[in-house]
Amino acid sequence: MRSISSKATYQKETDKVKLRGRFLPGRGSDLPTLIWLSDLLEPAENFANFFTRNDNKVLDVRNVWLLNYRNMGDSDHHESFSLEDSSNDILRFMDEHKITLATIGGHGFGAKVATATAINHHNRFTGVMCLDGGPIDHRYHEAYQELAKYVEDVNNIGIEKYSAADVIKKVHEKVHHPKWRSIIL
Repeated sequence: MRSISSKATYQKETDKVKLRGRFLPGRGSDLPTLIWLSDLLEPAENFANFFTRNDNKVLDVRNVWLLNYRNMGDSDHHESFSLEDSSNDILRFMDEHKITLATIGGHGFGAKVATATAINHHNRFTGVMCLDGGPIDHRYHEAYQELAKYVEDVNNIGIEKYSAADVIKKVHEKVHHPKWRSIIL
């Protein structure tokens, strides 16, 4: 095994992949579980603020596992990224944590993993919750087009000839929307 991050290791055998994440206890006792998977390159723990907000009522009715699937975050890595292998990892995680039934959900690619897992193991899941996980061609959506324009504008800055402070200033000039600007920076 070779080290990937502080807890993750590279596994040669697919059935040895161990998943890790963060547990958010629900606000009641004896609540069912929601397993939440994030999008690619986004740690599942980024959703902690979303689920713990006062106006979010999910923790009133569920315990939540913010789970990193294989090759993400502190979960183990393996050469396979197949949905079937990822689904089997989640089942092993559930067995290890004595979760008989759960709701599963995710964002982006995490929604695809959640859907595949629920389909492959329908007897273990009570529902599926997906955000932005469908097979959609995003190129025609306004947000995609806006982001693509900003990426093209920033790509044309020529950062190699400027200081970091000048590059930040130029990004501020080119990217007017504060959220897109923070993502690009």
